[in-house]
Amino acid sequence: MPLDLVYTKSDKWILSKITADYKTWQDKFYYYTTHLNFTDVEDLVLFLKDDFKLSDKNKTDIYNYVTNSTKDFFELTALTNSITITELQLQLLQSKETLIDWEDWSFIFRKTTNNDYYLWVFLGGIANQVREIKLSATQIKKWQEIGNTYSKELALELKQKNSETYKNAINNNRRVL
Repeated sequence: MPLDLVYTKSDKWILSKITADYKTWQDKFYYYTTHLNFTDVEDLVLFLKDDFKLSDKNKTDIYNYVTNSTKDFFELTALTNSITITELQLQLLQSKETLIDWEDWSFIFRKTTNNDYYLWVFLGGIANQVREIKLSATQIKKWQEIGNTYSKELALELKQKNSETYKNAINNNRRVL
């Protein structure tokens, strides 16, 4: 099974069981830098083992995790002599939008082809509640100044029961859901 390892300028590395060309990955990730193709999981694991000086146990864990998973996408986090891997629920190649930042099952911050920015947050609960807003010009400017720390703060604010950010989005007709 061929794999792609996608590098971004953010703290996100993506492993994909679905291979794509650089243009596709560049369109999907706002912070795309490059990606590497691997012929199979063993090839990937050997690369990671050599590059990050992984133990044989960590190498085996990654191999088994990817091989036994039914998911197509994973997020990798590199630590000193260790890599953690988690499945992503996101179907990255189905959206026509560019992902800027996300935390799986928490929030998704994205940019559309007409340069609008949207923030979707998962509230949870029995009804699987969500909120989504279109960012205002002020919020976009603040994100451009501060970076993804701001999108994370905004997501936390949107999750609050009495969120001022959400109330303002409703009042300014920027609420999506």
